Amino acid sequence: MKDLIERKTERQSGGELRQDLITGKWVIVAIGRSKRPHGKKAGGKKKKGDDDVRYRDDCPFCNLADNPQPPDVIRLPDDPHSWRVHVFANKYPALHPQEDFRSRQEGPYRAVEAVGWHELLVTRYHNAVERLVSEADLALEIEALVLRYRQLQIKSSVNYIQIIRNYGVPAGASLAHPHHQIFATPVLPSDVQDMLLGAQRYHERTGGDIFEDMLLYERREGRRVVWENDMFTVFCPFAPRVAYETWIMPKEPGSNFANINPGQREALARALQETLKRMYSVLGDPPLNYFIYSAPCGATGSVCNPDYFDRWRWHLQVTPRLNIWGGFELGTGLEILDVAPEDAAEHLRDCENC
Repeated sequence: MKDLIERKTERQSGGELRQDLITGKWVIVAIGRSKRPHGKKAGGKKKKGDDDVRYRDDCPFCNLADNPQPPDVIRLPDDPHSWRVHVFANKYPALHPQEDFRSRQEGPYRAVEAVGWHELLVTRYHNAVERLVSEADLALEIEALVLRYRQLQIKSSVNYIQIIRNYGVPAGASLAHPHHQIFATPVLPSDVQDMLLGAQRYHERTGGDIFEDMLLYERREGRRVVWENDMFTVFCPFAPRVAYETWIMPKEPGSNFANINPGQREALARALQETLKRMYSVLGDPPLNYFIYSAPCGATGSVCNPDYFDRWRWHLQVTPRLNIWGGFELGTGLEILDVAPEDAAEHLRDCENC
């Protein structure tokens, strides 16, 4: 871990990351997040007709005069009158900007200060959801994410960057106004580490590239493919975590999202828009999350063997929130699916209004 100062300290007032003693997984304790606006209090719940509304006075991301946000770190286009997306610090962050950080021991347990960056990319207009905007506008959002990713990945306390989008209250969206969240963390999330190690084990066992082999098979087999263009394939994975889970995978190898070029940004915008339009048509505007998986930042070996990065391929995953996990899923981590991925892909591929 970069710039880690080992100390026995009291619990940090700014929040902290705590590591599970048994599994090694990390959680973030951020009690300040409880103060953020939700739903009816701040235009957070989507209303009928919102798709036609560009501005809502009760939305803090629309009404910037009454709800000033932190200064922009990125604005595109960079013009105070014609901008369409901007990036700024979250008012209620889970992580706090700092270049170095301390850890503490409490008996056998370990915790680290919750340092890092927690920022928002917000669209100018309230109805600028992905399926409704132009491909150029969605590509502009992706450009802003790439630019900020490049800036954050060189920070000394950042080991991993997670970009997410929550859509709908059941998916964790406290505000309806379209926005992404950017988390730059000092630790490597366990799910990402598991995928990195899984890709490496596959290479050691077969000599192959797990993402290349998966993509070639899916494209040849075709049953789980939803859509594709020259640069991306959209497919439902063989063993999804939720029904209608969909991956958007680049056809060209590349471990780091920050390295995609303008052509790839435009192609990704088209692929993402196609995917979300199809989910809207088939599933009826479902709550969902999507997130971008990329390789860890830097090549110091501080969080994992940098050789593993070569086995990785950045990609985007979309997970509709159609069911609530029960005790079995939470207790075992073994999900029960009521729709096979082959059927989900067929529904999404053949939808009538796409």
